[in-house]
Amino acid sequence: MTVLLTSFLYCLLAAVVVVLPAEAYLVGVALAWDVGPVWLALSGAGGQVAGKMLFYLVGRGVLDVARVRRRGAAGGRWAARMTAVEAWCREHAWGPSAVTAVSAFAGVPPYAVVSVLAGTVGMRWWLFAVISLAGRFLRFWLLVLAPELLPAELVGR
Repeated sequence: MTVLLTSFLYCLLAAVVVVLPAEAYLVGVALAWDVGPVWLALSGAGGQVAGKMLFYLVGRGVLDVARVRRRGAAGGRWAARMTAVEAWCREHAWGPSAVTAVSAFAGVPPYAVVSVLAGTVGMRWWLFAVISLAGRFLRFWLLVLAPELLPAELVGR
């Protein structure tokens, strides 16, 4: 139980501090402890979605990050791509859900950016949370199953 709580908290922190690798942590936990892959993936996904809700709230304008915006606006190729994705999402009612699902599972476009985008285009918070939880769960579940696929001699079981 402690392993699951620690995994939740680490993944929550990794969602906010985007340089912390949630995936590597979860695979390490899967290798080091005998934890059910479903529960480990669910705790990691829950932490990630809880952390990304802060990004969603920034997009909704609930959290003010005006100082961060003034320090340096994003520019270049990614900014242009995300502007195009935002326009596409505004044109299609199902667009934010589709982009969130792909990003939560695959990480492209970056999940942190899509979390802000979901808030910006007015996606309902509960829909964002449910789709994100499903996508992150599938991503993490596949990752934590990977050690089970390796030969026992290789992983020290």
